[in-house]
Amino acid sequence: MVSVNSGSSPDTKIGHEIDYYIRNLRGEVVRKSVQHMLEDILRDYPKLPGYIKQREDELKYPTPEQDDNVGGGRALNKLSDPVGREVITINDDRWLQQLKKERQAIDECLDESGVVTEKIIQETYFKGNVGLRMVDLCDRQIIPVSTTKAYELRNSFLVELAKKLNVDVM
Repeated sequence: MVSVNSGSSPDTKIGHEIDYYIRNLRGEVVRKSVQHMLEDILRDYPKLPGYIKQREDELKYPTPEQDDNVGGGRALNKLSDPVGREVITINDDRWLQQLKKERQAIDECLDESGVVTEKIIQETYFKGNVGLRMVDLCDRQIIPVSTTKAYELRNSFLVELAKKLNVDVM
């Protein structure tokens, strides 16, 4: 942890820690960089089914290799061994498995969270309320809790999501 002591009071150190870490209701801490990564995953959640479908289609129907032999004749160094080539299957594709893992982890966290937490996550990440901060959502009564409580619920959700994705939070 980076600590900057401005010499005024211990409160500045505590305030500075908040810049680098978020804390959930049970006191568990997550680095800001991990928070940003999880928030990016949450923003992509509505698009995940499309990404998964696109990747499955790419694996099921691969595009054929381009023929580099423009001038005619035979390619001397090209082996025609389709069995010998390694084909990535749907079960072996790491990117596809990661997309499915992210979708499952978010689904589980949403199922385990309360109605208010689910509303916070939907309004903040899924609906794309551009320009609306948590304070704005609470002030307009879109989220029916105080701003402090909304941040605590959001942070708890992010910590649980990090655990389900096996992300090192510290």
